Formats: sequence, C-alpha cells, structure tokens
Amino acid sequence: MGFLIVALFFVRFWISTRDRLFLYFASAFGVMMGERVIRELLAIKNEWIPLIYLLRLAAFILILIAIVDKNRRA
Repeated sequence: MGFLIVALFFVRFWISTRDRLFLYFASAFGVMMGERVIRELLAIKNEWIPLIYLLRLAAFILILIAIVDKNRRA
C-alpha cells in the first residue's frame, strides 16, 4: 500500500511539473508495488525466486536511469 501511495504522489508531481524524473520514480514504485502484489498473491516466502528478484532489480534500474537522465539534461 505504501508503494502505491508514493507512486501516486510522484504522478501528481509529474502532472504539475511534467518533469520526467517524477514519471520514472512513479514507474519504479509501481514496479515495486507490483512485485509485492505478485509475491503476496502467490504466497511466495522465498525472495530469491528470479521473477521477484528481477522485478525489484528493474525498479532500482529505473531509479538509476531517472537520476542519470536528470543530471544529463541539467
């Protein structure tokens, strides 16, 4: 639930500023929310299942891309 709230805050900031940084962050938190939902729905207790690990990795890569993109445009 926390990831959803954070993603919605970033969407709100993106709507008001149209800055891609906020869109990337909203996407990353959306992916993290999806990872948690999948893990809970499938009742996965082992976090090292590749799908779970790859989704989490994708979210952190999105955050890194956002930071690099913001610094390159400045």
